[in-house]
Amino acid sequence: AAAASDAAAPIKILYWGFLGRGGPLVRMCEHTGTPYEYISDKAEMAKVCSAWCESPAGDNFAPPVVVDGDTMVSQSIAASLYLGAKLGLTPAGYNDYKAMQFCGDIVDTFEGGVGKNNEDGAALKKFIEGDRFARLMGNVERGIVGPYYFGEEPSSVDFFLFSHLDWRTSNVFGPLKEKKDVDVMASYPKMLAIYTSLCATPGYQNYAGGLSKPGPISDEILAAYA
Repeated sequence: AAAASDAAAPIKILYWGFLGRGGPLVRMCEHTGTPYEYISDKAEMAKVCSAWCESPAGDNFAPPVVVDGDTMVSQSIAASLYLGAKLGLTPAGYNDYKAMQFCGDIVDTFEGGVGKNNEDGAALKKFIEGDRFARLMGNVERGIVGPYYFGEEPSSVDFFLFSHLDWRTSNVFGPLKEKKDVDVMASYPKMLAIYTSLCATPGYQNYAGGLSKPGPISDEILAAYA
């Protein structure tokens, strides 16, 4: 009876009250029509995260965390790949180890790269127009078979990439294109195709959860991008 009760319990996603590193988890549940409970209350997250509790119920440091019955998985890559596998987002050609590599590449590119350089316009321009960004983006692009990472159907890795692109498009790439005529994605058609395709899905279009994406970089940062 206990096992049946656990199986019937909805997935819990623990993260702050916006779409960021927890975005892939939300997008996969929405895409597959999987019920989930979203928890952003710090006191509730502290019960399972040792960042705020000396004796949490588990071995997780900080959100995002997926809670699936008695299983708890944290760290954005691990949580996303776990949930994707549970939801069947492992299409033909999917490889566990390449999936981990690809997600690591995505983090290096968009968090370690763009995210570390988007607080100053001059630094952002130097990074976006520099060799390292082109090489990071080119590496991500080459990993995609087409139209999705592993072929014809989207996987957890596609939703991981999609969420990062959605985040950075709202935050950086969109404002650069609109106000500076800088089209960051022009040279990366496979990534852009994944982003465009998943933006058009019912799970994205009909999302009513109320979590917002990070807002655009400031006008001051854009003005210094010169």
